[in-house]
Amino acid sequence: MTVLMGIGTSSAVGVYLAGQEAAQQMLTHLGGRPQLTLVFSSIRFADPKLLAGIRSVTEGAPLIGCTDAGGISTWGPVRQAVVVIGLRGAHASFVTGVAHGISKDPDAAGRRLAQDLKAAEPSVIKAALIFPDGLARNGSALLRGVQKGLGAHVPIVGGSAGDDFYFQRTFQYFDEDILTDSVPGALFCGEMAVGVGVRHGWVPLGRPRQVTKSEGEVIRELDGKPAVTIYETYLGTTRKALARKPLAQLAMSYPLGMTSDRHSEGLLRSAIRMGERGSLVCSGEFPEGSWVRLMIAGNESILAAASEASRQAAEAVGHARFKSALVFSGGGRQKMLGPECQGEIDIIRDSLGGVGVRLGGFYGYGEQAPINGSNTFHNESVVVMALG
Repeated sequence: MTVLMGIGTSSAVGVYLAGQEAAQQMLTHLGGRPQLTLVFSSIRFADPKLLAGIRSVTEGAPLIGCTDAGGISTWGPVRQAVVVIGLRGAHASFVTGVAHGISKDPDAAGRRLAQDLKAAEPSVIKAALIFPDGLARNGSALLRGVQKGLGAHVPIVGGSAGDDFYFQRTFQYFDEDILTDSVPGALFCGEMAVGVGVRHGWVPLGRPRQVTKSEGEVIRELDGKPAVTIYETYLGTTRKALARKPLAQLAMSYPLGMTSDRHSEGLLRSAIRMGERGSLVCSGEFPEGSWVRLMIAGNESILAAASEASRQAAEAVGHARFKSALVFSGGGRQKMLGPECQGEIDIIRDSLGGVGVRLGGFYGYGEQAPINGSNTFHNESVVVMALG
């Protein structure tokens, strides 16, 4: 039995009304009460009234989600809005959980989430879905912790919460609670098919540089020089200028690319801020000895990546019937594409089969998806999760 998806959106001024309106659209679209509700919204809707409005329609169905940097629906991208997605399947089940305190110890937080999810003793696990705080430290370590708790065989997919590009504070949703520095998640269990694809489409700018000193997510030196020198050199800026403006806004357009044996494109990492002595505090880890290059993208390469990620997801589902997919995309992609964001959604839908395929998701500050069977943290990438 195929997993069914219903989607609703709203930009109503009233927070409670927006939740009700989007949830009612979703319910009509789905044709019945959801087993799992996903909620993505602008930070202006981060209010318990939003969740109360949604749960008044879904009759308290389990709910997870987060704030975003833009929503994604079948009909295209939405801004300053609420996206509500409902999932159900005759032989499917969903288990939800949450963990707090990512910033203090991301690995431990990931393990706590896995423990919370497995406490329900779920049936055959097909995949896990997570929505961590996008401004908390070290998304790589968090993902590693979840994988330790669930086992390497479980695909972990998701997106990191955003805050409309303010880079100040993101929020996560769990049932009726508004949280921060947290990670809600869900297990997808039972009779269903899950296929995941991930690509980014960014290309290198300039020569590679070696990480000569790093500590987890903090790059201290590249080629023996302060890490921030790479931005000063290529972008013609200064440390004082970078300190005045959130580095994360600039780094979304110029992420750092790290060579990876597992991924032909390499992995992207966004610099969140400049640390002491010209270091770069990033969203994920850079091991010492790894090679890094500044990255840049054009519309054609980004759109081609969206098509390839969709093809990967469809092939991974195999011959199972699927009519829906979750999409998690980097906020930097949205900024680069501008009006062409609609084109990316159209390409994903068409690559998955065209008319009749339902899409839902959001633009955020990081993505989670497996590469060659290994769960991996990404930035500025597009993740497509086909459900059959």
